[in-house]
Amino acid sequence: MTSDTVVATGVICVIFWLIAYVGIIYRGFKEHTYGMPIAALATNLCWEAAYGFFINPFADHIHTLSIVWFLFDLIILWQVYRYGPTEFDAPVRRYIRPVTLLAIAAAYPAMHLAFFEFNDPDGEYTGFGINVMMSILFITMLVRRGSSRGQSLYIAVAKFLGTLFAWIATALTVTTSATQQWPDSPASFVTDSVTHQDYPLTPLVNYLYLLVFIADIIYIVMLRRRLKAEGVRPWRHF
Repeated sequence: MTSDTVVATGVICVIFWLIAYVGIIYRGFKEHTYGMPIAALATNLCWEAAYGFFINPFADHIHTLSIVWFLFDLIILWQVYRYGPTEFDAPVRRYIRPVTLLAIAAAYPAMHLAFFEFNDPDGEYTGFGINVMMSILFITMLVRRGSSRGQSLYIAVAKFLGTLFAWIATALTVTTSATQQWPDSPASFVTDSVTHQDYPLTPLVNYLYLLVFIADIIYIVMLRRRLKAEGVRPWRHF
């Protein structure tokens, strides 16, 4: 059994990701665009479909929540279908919709097979591999658009904090238990977590988290500068 601290940090993680999703959808409708890069959306949607519906469905709260995130992603997918072509110049715009569907069709088998081939029942390798890609693509989307369309600091910071608390929750699963609710000390928690060798917190998983943190911080800084350059007060722009 997991400790209560794992559950608590997991709930905080969910809250921050909920803020990010709601912000993406809100800005998408408000600005007639989409706020999640297409490749990231395709792989994320397929990850949630595989984990929520086909790989041990309803096994725990994480599996069940994946269905909720899947439904959110369907809304963002509709925004891509509705507004996506306007974000590109001709002749690229005419291919955005079929390319998006092709990306989803290609991504699902890869996600489904990766769970088993990498022996990844918690979706750590697959989920945070996608997260790395998503973080990098947010940066490239901001650069390509040359504006803050579809984005806000609330989305960027919530994504960063959601990932941070996901790492903390994962680290607590290997440093605490039902009989030991807290690590021995903050120092031992950090040391034991970053040097842990076994799944679900392997050196590769720690490295993936680190890449996400670095990319997200870069994106937050870039987006804040872009908002200020546009004359937008960053924290009044949800």
